[in-house]
Amino acid sequence: MRAIIVRSFGGPEVLEVAEVPVPEPGPGQVRIRVEAAAVNPVDGATRDGYLTAFSIERAATGIGWDVAGVIDSVGPGVEAFRPGDRVIGLSDLVDKPLGTYAEATVLDADAVAPAPETATPAEASTLPLNGLTALQALDLLDSPQGHCW
Repeated sequence: MRAIIVRSFGGPEVLEVAEVPVPEPGPGQVRIRVEAAAVNPVDGATRDGYLTAFSIERAATGIGWDVAGVIDSVGPGVEAFRPGDRVIGLSDLVDKPLGTYAEATVLDADAVAPAPETATPAEASTLPLNGLTALQALDLLDSPQGHCW
């Protein structure tokens, strides 16, 4: 399968379309056939090497955090999802060999949620990281429970 990776850090010219093995889900994981992956500032930061303090030394690093697609395989212990489910997910671990800019990606099942029924894959793929950012902002506000803005 094809995936976008970087073997060295730098500008857009270091992005490479590579043939890589199809990842297999392990316990508690799902494999998603990618229909759309959003582009975020963190993807550029990963490509540029700004997040190397959080990553391990490897020959290649996958790019992409947000994904929308269809589950095509589940690992042992996954009960919340099954093949054919439309989902969104967040791959927020910088040191993964594959990101979401790939034909398929494997995520922990707890990093996946059902995709909104009315959203296109492109629209749905923008939700995971933006949703996490919004949640973190609300947590920082520390407003009383039940308070409505």
